[in-house]
Amino acid sequence: MNKTRYFLPVLLLANLLCMMDVSIMTIILPEIQTAFNESLTNLSWTLNVYTIVFATLIIPFGRLAERLGRNKFVFSGLLVFGLGSLLSGLATNLPFMLVARAVQSIGAASIVPTSMVIGLEKSDQSTRNKVVAALAGVQGLAVALGPTIGGIVSQYFGWRWVFLINVPLVMLTLVLFTFVLPLRNEATSKAAIDWLGALVSMAMLFSLSLGLIEGNHWGWQSFSIIGLLVAAVIFFILFMILEYRQQHPMIELSLFKSRNFNGAGIALILCNYFLGGMAVLIPTFLTRVYGESELKAALLITPYSIAVMFSVILTSLAVKKVNNKLLIGGGFILIGVSYYLLANLDVSPNYNELILADIILGIGYGLVAATANILAVADFHGGLLTASQSVANVLRQVGMILAIAIFTSILTSNLRLSKDNTLHFAVRQTQTLAVSAAARTRVQAKIQQRLNPNSDSVSQTTKTVKLPQLKIANSVSAALAQKEYQEQLTKIAQQKGIQAALLPVAVKVKIKTLVSRAVRQKVHQKETQINTQLAKLVKRLKQHLRTQLDQAFLHVYGSMLWLPFGALLLLPIFKFRRKGRKAA
Repeated sequence: MNKTRYFLPVLLLANLLCMMDVSIMTIILPEIQTAFNESLTNLSWTLNVYTIVFATLIIPFGRLAERLGRNKFVFSGLLVFGLGSLLSGLATNLPFMLVARAVQSIGAASIVPTSMVIGLEKSDQSTRNKVVAALAGVQGLAVALGPTIGGIVSQYFGWRWVFLINVPLVMLTLVLFTFVLPLRNEATSKAAIDWLGALVSMAMLFSLSLGLIEGNHWGWQSFSIIGLLVAAVIFFILFMILEYRQQHPMIELSLFKSRNFNGAGIALILCNYFLGGMAVLIPTFLTRVYGESELKAALLITPYSIAVMFSVILTSLAVKKVNNKLLIGGGFILIGVSYYLLANLDVSPNYNELILADIILGIGYGLVAATANILAVADFHGGLLTASQSVANVLRQVGMILAIAIFTSILTSNLRLSKDNTLHFAVRQTQTLAVSAAARTRVQAKIQQRLNPNSDSVSQTTKTVKLPQLKIANSVSAALAQKEYQEQLTKIAQQKGIQAALLPVAVKVKIKTLVSRAVRQKVHQKETQINTQLAKLVKRLKQHLRTQLDQAFLHVYGSMLWLPFGALLLLPIFKFRRKGRKAA
């Protein structure tokens, strides 16, 4: 019995684990934010370090696999990925987590491109599209499933098990791997590796990501941000020069002579950009603005994951039967519709609108991603075939990197504006409080401390707008009681026609007791009145802040609404094949 024919399920499982960890952190970022006491901007690097390292190592690792043996390389990558998962689950602070995620990413970069080459080697011309569609489809599905799986696991076992659960699954994959893919007597080659190109591309992606993420914090016109963005451009130009002159470049520039490859590459960047925009923001929106559990947030995103799965499968089957222009164009239109729904989302009555947007986005993504993955390799054979698939993998990660950087950056800016608007609203509202100027200043300072507009944290912001009960100081109460006592003594003494000092002690004690009781009642009534006003103020602030936070998140999608429709301009680039005709 030929066990090697069962290779595809094992490769699919390995790809599923690696690609799921691209997005699985999005649902648990709020929990890690609380555990590590870090800002959302800083935590976004747990996503970026994974995608940047992954994107820059995919192609050189593909070449290295040829030198060492592809099966052994994937097997070793699984071991490294398992180790990174273990370290991520044990992380105690952000630096530890970043190192662990980098280790994970090194393992993933060893697995994903090489497993695609293994799949292509073990398939013939008639099954190639199915193998490519299956592996590429499961990668897109994994990114979509990440938040859902992460939410379920973190709800019942804690956020650390989102990573630790990979360990037994990796062990299972390793055992199955040894049965279906031989590790001995593999064919190898002396393929050259463009490590310099890999380093330059990593510097380019890092500079671009850091510049986009920190733009709001450091200032878009600051020397640091301008320097980073200029550096990204310089590194890109340098990379292209190096690749043009290299005998064995990291990226075969001849790939870009194909119109199908160019169009598919841009389409893959864009569809994964839109996918990342959904995966990065919506979990935080649900858990931090509306206080939903990670589990419920995950379940609300699940329809999107299911839609991706079915859309990728059905599109892969329809590619040879339906005009590819309709598939890609229809996909971008659906993505645009979903972003319109997200930009105008109203979740106050229920989450039906969100679920509808989920499903439409999932279908649109599947239409674009499945078609583009197949078109990316349609014009190539041999070495260029594997190179095209490796570059397509890189471009998918570039889309995700850009989504994390740009969506996080826009959200950070929106959050600060929302908190600032709420602070101005609070100042106006506190002017109506019947309290002293000093008390009003203390209330405003406390609101300022609670909202902290200089922070991009959304950690239960709508619940943290709390103000302490205001109390009238004992010294003030005592002064009021003494004043009232003296007034009463004077009044009674005048009635009796004697001096106040000559009143009997018993009368003075009685007057003092009655006055103290009356003053305490007045003070209590005044405190109750003030604190009732404060409670109403807090309620108004919470309502105002929630509205502002809604806008902060949803306006990000509104600002991107033009892009999926603009992506329709890609269609003329493609060199579509029609039945009964040669490529035009």
